[in-house]
Amino acid sequence: MRTALRYKLVLGFLAILPLTGYANENSMTARQMREDLSALKQQWAPLDKSFSPDQRQAFERHVNFIESEVDRLSPEAFAMEIMRSVAIARNGHTNANIGAFLGDDLPIRLWWFADGLYVVKAHPDYAHLLGARIEKIGSLTAAETENRLKPYLAGTDQRIHFLSPGYLVTPRVLRHIGAIDDTAKTPLTLNLGSGTLETVYLPVVTKDPGDERSTGLNRGYSVLVPDAERTPGRWPHVLDQLKESPRLYSKRSDVTASFLDDGRTTLYIRNDTARSVDDKPLVEKFGGIIHKDILPFQPRHIVVDLRFNNGGDFFNSILFAQALPRLLPDQGRISVLVGRATFSAGIVTAALIKGSGGERVSLIGEKMGDSGRFWAEGDKITLPNSGISVRYSSEFEDYEQGCSDVRTCYWATVAFGPRNISLSPDISVGLSFDDYKRGRDPVLEKALEPAR
Repeated sequence: MRTALRYKLVLGFLAILPLTGYANENSMTARQMREDLSALKQQWAPLDKSFSPDQRQAFERHVNFIESEVDRLSPEAFAMEIMRSVAIARNGHTNANIGAFLGDDLPIRLWWFADGLYVVKAHPDYAHLLGARIEKIGSLTAAETENRLKPYLAGTDQRIHFLSPGYLVTPRVLRHIGAIDDTAKTPLTLNLGSGTLETVYLPVVTKDPGDERSTGLNRGYSVLVPDAERTPGRWPHVLDQLKESPRLYSKRSDVTASFLDDGRTTLYIRNDTARSVDDKPLVEKFGGIIHKDILPFQPRHIVVDLRFNNGGDFFNSILFAQALPRLLPDQGRISVLVGRATFSAGIVTAALIKGSGGERVSLIGEKMGDSGRFWAEGDKITLPNSGISVRYSSEFEDYEQGCSDVRTCYWATVAFGPRNISLSPDISVGLSFDDYKRGRDPVLEKALEPAR
């Protein structure tokens, strides 16, 4: 389909969506919306380099369309369309934060597994819904709802698959994309495991006390990790039935290390972020693992788990990632576990290990949340009236083919990046809901197979 025709169809669909009538605490006039659009076009857009020429034209058309509709747009609809215009770049680092306009969520938390969308966490009043598979959200199937949401979320399809569960529990979003008509009660068609379908009507609730957004962390994958038992007002979790959760689903940290066998031949390193979560520099923590665990015991197999590493500052992991393969004993190997939450500096860490270790390194798990070639760095501007924070990307990075020219690539990629590698999983492994709820970790199991 030609770009112009596709865009006309998008605008036609948008025109029939319920853009007005939202109950909201964010008041904006049409003049203020136009001022924000002017800032987006004149201040923000020239700074972002990630748009292709065709995408740039689509962005300009959509912003012009929003401008023509501001007299009838609610603040929430305006924010959603700002988000949509920025997402046209299909670049995960180019995005708009509109959380202040989205209101409260449904009393459940969801995750996409290999066999569908499931409830993994719920408000105590709705704990009976734990483990239910979402068949429909309002009038749409779960897959159709995600497809309607795609134009609003930044990044690749895999990145969107990671982000979408957090929006699929937000009634204002669901109404804007046409899944529901009324945000007071959201109808969900569920498979509760009995073989029959049941429709429930869920209200919005006050925030989840375990929601990591209040700490500045990305909510994304955190729904997979049960909250600490002493969390006030804690929401029940589908993994609460387990006596011991898999290592991946323990409390988030920055980097931890432990041996998986008594002989200390297999070292498991879980790295959830490329920034320190406390006052001790992350570089020092990586150095401690080298001096305490790697050099004294010379493990033959090192597992580096990056499945929850959503990014940070990759300068914190450069030395560790490049040194790790060179510290292996003869015949040693490294398994790097990756998934849809592996993003930005998490991807760079995987690339640096792979580039340094070559055939001694295997990537195992799902496809990561971005390709090995993306735009990043940059900064953000805040639109003057809505307060929407819009991040732009100004530096190109290529961790597969490699970068050699600082005039076209981010200097650190030229200086430290690998050349001619693939960041697709060497071994693809998914996760079914049944494996998850039973506490199995098939990705780690696959990594450990050669040691058995």
